[in-house]
Amino acid sequence: MGEKDKIIALPHADAAARRQLDERMRSLHITRLGEMPRIELYLDQVLTLVTRELEFMQVPGDTVVTGSMVNNYVKQGVIPAPRKKRYTRRHLGSLLFVCAFKRVFSIAQVKQIMERIYASGVDLEWLYDATCSLLERSLAACFSEESDPMVMRDPDPGLAVDVERTLDPELRRLIEAAVASLATRVYVEQTLLLAEGGRAR
Repeated sequence: MGEKDKIIALPHADAAARRQLDERMRSLHITRLGEMPRIELYLDQVLTLVTRELEFMQVPGDTVVTGSMVNNYVKQGVIPAPRKKRYTRRHLGSLLFVCAFKRVFSIAQVKQIMERIYASGVDLEWLYDATCSLLERSLAACFSEESDPMVMRDPDPGLAVDVERTLDPELRRLIEAAVASLATRVYVEQTLLLAEGGRAR
């Protein structure tokens, strides 16, 4: 057998580590706006909170958010400007949304999504919470042994009905597709990281 005919042994995850990752993702809870601090926060506090909240999707060498990123997002109109350098829960929700979806889309595309959300007049707290719920369900579907990640587009039809009553159908489908894309990306990245012997988040 020549060199080119040899089978390359690909790394795969230890079964216990795989179970631990799957369980963590299936039981993940993303903080809702009502659970966030009621007091206004300074930028360094915001950076800490956002980084901690999105830790489940990080990979080595990845920076979730920096002060300069936040300033650029404000300048570009992707998130609202702070009031007297302080950020409210609504700022946090917008920033978490942006930082999560930039894992899958360019910041220009995320800006387009945010502009559509702002223009829709939807209650932002409700939409943030509903999107968190949908992402949790989508991740649970991806990390479930019984499911096929290729067909997990609408893991919770009840939530889709609620969204349909509040959003125009195109924006609803856009958000659902974005969530499905993000959940699939997290599944692929964390699975590969686990197989390489890295610490899955």
